[in-house]
Amino acid sequence: MLQPKRNRNARLSTPITWLLVLLLILVIVGVIIGVKYLLPGLEAQQPKPQNTPSPSPSPTSTPYFLGTFEVLAAKGWQDTGVQVNSGDRLEMIYVEGLWTGKTENNNYTGPEGGKPSQDYPCSPISHKETGYNALIGKIWYGKPFMVGRHFIGTALISGTLYLRMNDCDEWLADNEGSVYVTIQISR
Repeated sequence: MLQPKRNRNARLSTPITWLLVLLLILVIVGVIIGVKYLLPGLEAQQPKPQNTPSPSPSPTSTPYFLGTFEVLAAKGWQDTGVQVNSGDRLEMIYVEGLWTGKTENNNYTGPEGGKPSQDYPCSPISHKETGYNALIGKIWYGKPFMVGRHFIGTALISGTLYLRMNDCDEWLADNEGSVYVTIQISR
């Protein structure tokens, strides 16, 4: 009895075919993820003169970012990696942590900082407005604003969100501690 001749390459082509199909699927998924999550962050950012968020919460807004960020006392402006668009509702809530700016009394505080005190021209925001060592933020190169324990506002410009302790840059090296804040962005 005669048996049909088997093609040896037929066995090899089936696993290779499946591997190529799997690779094609991974490439398609990668493109979809790239378009959905990476392209919105690549929008051209143009400076605008104002950045002070104004309190105008929108109860019907849908969050599109929610995460927690650690802000170190001994560093200047820290890039949160969060992109904010003009008109977005921004909410930041203190989670935990204490820090100190190593003042004479060396008191540790939360993100609200100490009582308003003597003004230092080297601080991003006047200590008379925020108190020393308060948590502050800014969007891109905009005007810094007080964050404290709980902040709600609307972004007036688009850009990256930065956070830091309200202390002079030259005084950061001896600071200690950190605070964690939850950041929520919605439209």
